[in-house]
Amino acid sequence: MPPRYRIAIAGGGTGGHLYPGLAIADAFVAQYPGSEVVFFGTARGIENKIIPAEGYKLHLLPMRGLLRKFSLENVLFPFRLLLSVIKAWFLLRQFKPQLVIGTGGYVAGPPLIAAKFLGIKTAIQEQNSFPGLVNRKMGARVDLVCAAFADSQKYFTGQKHFYLTGNPVRIRPVAANEEARSRKAEEVVVLVFGGSQGANRINEVVAESLPDLMKKFSIRLIWVVGPVSEAKMKVWQEKYPENVQVFGYINDMAHVYQSSDIAVCRAGAMTLSELSLFGLPAILIPFPWATADHQTKNAQSVARAGAGIMIQEKDLTKERLASELESMLSNREMRLHMQKQVLSLAKPDATQEIVNHCIKIVEN
Repeated sequence: MPPRYRIAIAGGGTGGHLYPGLAIADAFVAQYPGSEVVFFGTARGIENKIIPAEGYKLHLLPMRGLLRKFSLENVLFPFRLLLSVIKAWFLLRQFKPQLVIGTGGYVAGPPLIAAKFLGIKTAIQEQNSFPGLVNRKMGARVDLVCAAFADSQKYFTGQKHFYLTGNPVRIRPVAANEEARSRKAEEVVVLVFGGSQGANRINEVVAESLPDLMKKFSIRLIWVVGPVSEAKMKVWQEKYPENVQVFGYINDMAHVYQSSDIAVCRAGAMTLSELSLFGLPAILIPFPWATADHQTKNAQSVARAGAGIMIQEKDLTKERLASELESMLSNREMRLHMQKQVLSLAKPDATQEIVNHCIKIVEN
């Protein structure tokens, strides 16, 4: 009979910190039936809706992050941190987990700190090239660090158990659907998306570039514009009904990735991990207001590997985007080379590797 484990996972605020934790939780429960996983989050984070819907228990902490400007919230930060550590201490003492895993975000700090006081093993899963504040501060104090980018290792000096595992993702490559199999041989499918809420600047520049691109190339555009922009952007689908599909949101991204040849998107860590699994080269436009500009650092890592092209949003113009797209659309060899480089970054067994390292830490 396989062993059963009790695991606590702390992280959230955004999907980039939450979904890796869910992938790890799913793997533990599937591999070790009867294991229990609980999550720590805040009422403000997306975890407050998503975790209960996934069937896991969620403990809410009064933690809030530091703002980048002077604010009463920052004055209250030490008190919220102390209260959150105390609450996490009592909850962990009651649950008695063998391991606490932090997946990033300010809410990951208190459970990791409380776990150290209680003598519980601790681990960090770092998604980005540049680690967040909590992971940087806790990196040398936890028992294990599993990271996605080699560039992040320099921020975890003093950590003996550092492993380059890749990011745990729930999405997996699928068989090509009928639409993908029946497309014209010369047609290139371009996927544009900006996250669950879309990206206004990307949408604007793609719209400006579209007429010229349609004249020059045989392309099909799958355009995920975000729920707010869907009605406005549908005009492009009406103008090019055979070539443009506009969506507010797509839940099943696996089939979309599988059907596409080029992506134009942000540079969030989980997005990049998904692109690598599907071998999808991309023009990456980092979100300029991401904490510590970590998306730029992610995009730079991918660009250095020859797996993508980075355009800063301040440099994003109709002419620049069209130029980069045209170079990829007109050069199949370039696309194939970039596809090969993207696939070289893929870590399809990341989730299993992370679970294996966690088990070793617990059993030792």
